[in-house]
Amino acid sequence: MRRSTYEVLIYCPLDGGHHLNFARLVSAGFSQLGVRPVLATTEKAEMSRELASAGIPILRLPTNHSGSQMASLGQRVEDLRRLVRERHWSRIVLPAGDGLLQVLGLAAESGVRIFRPGLPVEALALRGSVAYPGAQMLPHLKHLASWHFLERAPATVRHHLDPVFMDWLRVQPPPRTEWRLMPDPVEIPAPLDRQTARMRLGIPVDGFVVGCVGVLDERKGVHLVVDAFDTAHLASDVRLLLVGMCTPAVKAAVASLRARPGFAGRVHVCDEWVTDEKMMTAIAAMDLVVAAYPGHVGSASIVLRVMAAGRPVLGSPTPWIARHVSSYGAGWVSHVNDREAFASDLARAVVDALSWRPSPRVRELLAFNSPENFMAHWTRATAAELGCSPAGLESGTSASGTVSACDPG
Repeated sequence: MRRSTYEVLIYCPLDGGHHLNFARLVSAGFSQLGVRPVLATTEKAEMSRELASAGIPILRLPTNHSGSQMASLGQRVEDLRRLVRERHWSRIVLPAGDGLLQVLGLAAESGVRIFRPGLPVEALALRGSVAYPGAQMLPHLKHLASWHFLERAPATVRHHLDPVFMDWLRVQPPPRTEWRLMPDPVEIPAPLDRQTARMRLGIPVDGFVVGCVGVLDERKGVHLVVDAFDTAHLASDVRLLLVGMCTPAVKAAVASLRARPGFAGRVHVCDEWVTDEKMMTAIAAMDLVVAAYPGHVGSASIVLRVMAAGRPVLGSPTPWIARHVSSYGAGWVSHVNDREAFASDLARAVVDALSWRPSPRVRELLAFNSPENFMAHWTRATAAELGCSPAGLESGTSASGTVSACDPG
């Protein structure tokens, strides 16, 4: 098949989070390969910062008014089915496969055909809850059912973002489908010193700064960080920096902390949507970044961003975070749900951060998780079909795409 007639449908019905950046990079990768990508997404996504100036051909999806999650997923499958019938696509790409793949698997088991025979379908899943330990029986059974339908989805190439899931998969009995570990794309920022970053944020340039950046909510444990900062008995020149949109509970915790004796002028909050540039400026301004994500499942790209900026992390003991922080000497792990232990670990990390240095091994992890390698993983099967080579494939990745010297384990 000629490249000039090769068309790829990138179906991304989600309009927020990491998926829009994924869709942008996937589209760019196929464009570099010389084929034509077409992105099917929502009007909100089309107007987003990630896509508005990307120059990607877009098919706008109808507004989804479904009330329940299952009804919403059902509409997504119907939208995808309609798009597949309307044009003779060369390949279908699903960069937001969580939930959608399970419904496609259920449809396949019920005898409902969505794709024509022989049409290559490539998909990415981010969450692998079935690989994470859980104490309750019903959630575990739910995860097993989800895994059952995930395996039966009509995808020819399956990618997953989580090496914890990949490890779990390797010990599962056959028969099972093949999965490939996908990089979590993170740019390496230009060097930025602490003083310059702090001036850009409008905070004092001296002292030690502990901080969080991104969506500042309870799911990411920011309220736990505020409480630990309160109870850790830190020196008066240690300040807390929070950059990102705050939930009401986090705002209330910050207001309470600021009202306490000894904390006036030590808590700085930038309550706004965070661009990539603002995120990297915030990280550069910090001496210690806290990722206190209780119960987190899957990749935590903030940890990769902090590694890329050369700052240490104090993270939760969830499998992905603990694995990366420990394997790459990226900082320390704390039981964030244990109030006393977390405060003690925060105090210790503030001291230890002064002598901490990044590990040289981080370079191989960042090389694997580069945007170029992300694009190469998506375009590899198409390049093989067309008889060419994907650009930017890292040497640590095997030709089959199943990972890799760069997979921390």
